[in-house]
Amino acid sequence: MTKTGLGMEFFVDYSHRLPGHPKCGVPHGHTAKIIVELFGEVRPDGMIMDFKDMEDACWKVLENVDHKDLNQSFERPTSENVTSWIFSELSKNIPVSRVLFHEGQGKWCVVEK
Repeated sequence: MTKTGLGMEFFVDYSHRLPGHPKCGVPHGHTAKIIVELFGEVRPDGMIMDFKDMEDACWKVLENVDHKDLNQSFERPTSENVTSWIFSELSKNIPVSRVLFHEGQGKWCVVEK
């Protein structure tokens, strides 16, 4: 069976600290690349979803982490917890299938359906 999907990438900057962690226990910042993918039925207009609508829906969620101190919103702002939260929030409005959260270069977390 062939599946059709869409993907978009976003960049957000944030700060956090992980209390008790030997390196990340002090406040520090990251630029994260976040990739959002969704799969769905192609509508009669030939689209699953308009890219602009997808972008708007994603930014409504991502604006909550962009240029924020994540310790103000998360008890433990690990990549796993932040990615799970993004996936959950996006799922309320779009048929998200997967979120990839790249914390800097060479490190990432994936949450998928």
